Order: sequence, then C-alpha cells, then structure tokens
Amino acid sequence: MMRDVAVIGAGPAGLYAAHQLASAGLDVTVLDAQERIGENAVCSGVIGEEAFARFGLPSRSVLNRICCIQAVSPAGKTLEYRSATPLARVVDKSEFNRDLGNSARSAGAELCLGRFVEAIDREKDGVLLHLCSRQRAVGKLRARVAVIASGVNGSLNGALGLVKPREFLRAIQADIPLGKDGISNPTEVYVGRSVAPGAFGWKIPLGHGRVRVGLMCVEDPRPYFSALLQRVAPGLDRGAAKVRQKAIGQMPVGNCVGERIVAIGEAAAHVKTSTGGGIYFGLLSAEMAADVMLRAFRKGDFSVQTLGEFERFWRAAFGIELWTGYLARKLAARLSDSLIERTFDRAKGIDLLSRLNGNLSFDWHHKAILASIRDLFAPAAGA
Repeated sequence: MMRDVAVIGAGPAGLYAAHQLASAGLDVTVLDAQERIGENAVCSGVIGEEAFARFGLPSRSVLNRICCIQAVSPAGKTLEYRSATPLARVVDKSEFNRDLGNSARSAGAELCLGRFVEAIDREKDGVLLHLCSRQRAVGKLRARVAVIASGVNGSLNGALGLVKPREFLRAIQADIPLGKDGISNPTEVYVGRSVAPGAFGWKIPLGHGRVRVGLMCVEDPRPYFSALLQRVAPGLDRGAAKVRQKAIGQMPVGNCVGERIVAIGEAAAHVKTSTGGGIYFGLLSAEMAADVMLRAFRKGDFSVQTLGEFERFWRAAFGIELWTGYLARKLAARLSDSLIERTFDRAKGIDLLSRLNGNLSFDWHHKAILASIRDLFAPAAGA
C-alpha cells in the first residue's frame, strides 16, 4: 500500500506537520522508535505566548507562565525584565507531545510507534522506508513523500546527503524540589565562562515547590551542572534529581530538501541559536513544509525544484535569526567572567532594558541582539 506521506519522528515538528497534512485529506503515517509519544523528552519546556496563539497549541500540559526573566552574572549581579502579561509558558514536554499526537490522530494521521526507520530508498514513484523494532527488522513502508522530523539523530540525513548542524551544544537538566521557589518567582538565566562555557544555565519555577535546573555548553556539561546545582540548591539530595542530557544542533549546513524528501525542525537544525529552543522554529518549519508539500500534491510534482520552495520560505522567515544568534553566542563565549561583570554594570548604567523595549520579543531576538551590541560595546561619544 502506498501512503501519501510518511513522517519520521513524533516530536512537535513531525506531529504538527502530520496534523496539517492529514487535515488537508492526505493519508499520513507517523513513525517513531518510541513505544509511547513523549518518552525521554528532554527540553526546558519553555514556549512563547506567540506560539500558543499562532498554532492553537493545547494548554493542558502548562505548568507555569513566565512574566519575569532575570539574568545572573557569575558574581550574582542581576538584570531583570518584567512584563505585565505572560511572555511564555512552561510545559510538561512529554504531555505536550502526547497532546499534539492526539491532535494529529484526530485529524486522521496514523501513529505507528515502536518503529525505527533504518533507511530510505528513493523509487520512481515514491520512497521506500525500511523499518525495524528495537530487536529486529519488521517490514517496509512506501509513501509518495517523506518528512524527516527525527530530531538530532542525523543518520538518515547523512545517508541522503541532507542538512546537518554546523556544531552541537550539550544540554543537561533535572527537575528538583526547591520549596522556596513559587511560580511567581523569576526565571533565572546564568551566564559566564565559568558557569556554562559557550551558552548559559537556567532555573525555571514549575510550581508545587519544584524548579527545572539545567544548562547547555560546548564542553562536557556535567561538572558545570553539578556546580550550578550546588549554587541554586546547596542542600539537595542528588538522588532526588533525575538528570537527562541531549545534544542540540546549531546552524543548518546543506539542503533540507531532496527529491520526495523534506527535513524539518531539529532534523533540519531549525533551532534558535541564541537559546537552543527548538519548539517554535520547529513548528514554523513544519507549517511551511506542509504548505509546500500540499502544493506539490496538487501539482503531482515532488522534485527538488518544487519542494525547494521550503528552503526559500524558512530562510526568509528566520534565517537572519539563526545567523545573528549564532554569531552573538560566539562573541559572548569569548568574554571573560570579569568582562561579563563589567558588561552587567554597563547595562545597568545605561538602562539597557529600557532602551531595548521596542526591540524585545520572546521569540525573535536579532533586533535586540544587534541593539545590545551597539549600546554595550560602541565607543562612548568623544572617546
């Protein structure tokens, strides 16, 4: 039996693409190696309000809303931004994924779990997927087109000559009990070469006396994570923390599209290079890919030229965000802790956050990044 679309990966991008395509009447199958959607989901769970409004996302999994973000220097200096309305929501990522799965199923998509796609062959009129379970090969599936949404596992991309990340960050986090932190407390972001080289750490209130603590960096994150836990929860019983790790791809290199195949979301490195967040750009990626594929079905043309519209769309939508965030993070990684302390002083001295107010957006960062660099590091008048 020939399916219309095989979606490989039951994360947010894959499930949203499946929902969009099935809602348009296509025969869609979602394949994932997980036995249950949401298994081993490692994510800060922070999703901007804009994403909930734009994509009509389910709210059942929401644990908290973020109205205040506080940047913390290595020495403990702070810069705080507070909004009168929520900036973002914190979700239980496993439950969030399961809700997206239910939406895709309700739209008519078939979810085939416990199936790993080992390889993809192109055929004259479609693609042939080779499937296996955790123990053995279990069969094959044919589809007219395939969507790769399998996260940072790039084995399929590599075999097909598709996009890969320029580099990887290494992330680690755990949800821990910390009774004094209520849901109204700020979400804290920890910066510094000694704290999280090449990126940053976080502490996110979840409610019910729990917080989500984590960091990402360019090195082995474990010693830095231990130091951060000691800093925010010095009396913590480490046995109470279930620590999880994952890689985060940064900056796509190569093409996201091949004949009858499109890579989206984290599989296409469509991840914010400023924060490592993959959900919003992943959903945008899925939305654009679905639109392009529906046009391809109407034309009966799944060539690189037709599907290649997706490349133009995503680059126009958030390409500048990826490049600006990537270069800014590289610049920040070169700052010593002492220079970061002076930068915090400078930011307070010039009331940087008030200056940035017109450029601040939770999901779109390039304007604020460029304005911050200009105001913080430009020579003073007359210097």
